Amino acid sequence: MSAVLREGEVVQRNAALGLRFWDVAAATSLIDGLKVEVYPLTRPTARKPALPNPSGVYVAHRVDGLASFEFDASADPMQAWSDAAAASPPLSGRYRVEVSDPQGRYLPIAFDADLPARGVFSWLAPWMSPPQPILWPGDTASPPLLLIERIPLFSSPSRPPPQPLAVVYAQLREAGSGRVPAWSLLAVDIDGVRCGLGMADREGRVAVMFPYPEPPRAVLASPPQARSDFRWTLELSAYWSTTSPPLEPIASIPDLAQVLGQLAAPCDVIDSLSSPAPPRRLDYRRPYLAKTEGQNAADASWLLLST
Repeated sequence: MSAVLREGEVVQRNAALGLRFWDVAAATSLIDGLKVEVYPLTRPTARKPALPNPSGVYVAHRVDGLASFEFDASADPMQAWSDAAAASPPLSGRYRVEVSDPQGRYLPIAFDADLPARGVFSWLAPWMSPPQPILWPGDTASPPLLLIERIPLFSSPSRPPPQPLAVVYAQLREAGSGRVPAWSLLAVDIDGVRCGLGMADREGRVAVMFPYPEPPRAVLASPPQARSDFRWTLELSAYWSTTSPPLEPIASIPDLAQVLGQLAAPCDVIDSLSSPAPPRRLDYRRPYLAKTEGQNAADASWLLLST
């Protein structure tokens, strides 16, 4: 008796979008549990989820308007892309991607994407001509760190800091008006080196998490002494524009282009209402609460920004 072997069928399905996220604080792309939805700009109700594959890339299937592309069974895998580009009317279009975290670790973010997008999606800054990846602020690596194939996610103020990261908390207000600088950016520098960048939530609360820098050089002693009382001096920088993101109404999900576009709009962090301002000190393994010194007791916890 002999068995009859048949060639198995091959089902080919093309993905219109693949996203890799990047935890700005922990510098990792191993992020699960996100809620990612994709829809045409003209049809917000036609939402489809993007789910993570074993490589941690969130992949969108059954995207509205792209069924012929997804199920293009051409022998040449690249034919689907050619067909999409040659379709009349054009098959490609502008879509909206919304990202949130049901576990509350990250702040929400949204951005536009032209789909179908080949490979892992790279977000391109629309204010550049032509649109291109941006250089991550303060990065001094060689080669420089560009936002290629990564979508940044900022920590929420309620996220427990992953060990052994440092954290700087603040609650932001505009000096004089008391307005909330929602979705603004706050950066931490130590010894002139950018260590962390955080985004405020819609209430102006921000948590900047980052790896501790190298400890100060130890004093020579015999025998060597174990130390855990390291301390660094912080410098804070803020980025906020009253029009980007718009001040009113405050969006429930900020736009990535508007958030990162604020990097071109630095504003002052007011260290103290009286002179001289005391230095800000970060102690090892102790969260730091940044606030403007010299305020009335009722407003003592605010970190004031000027525009």
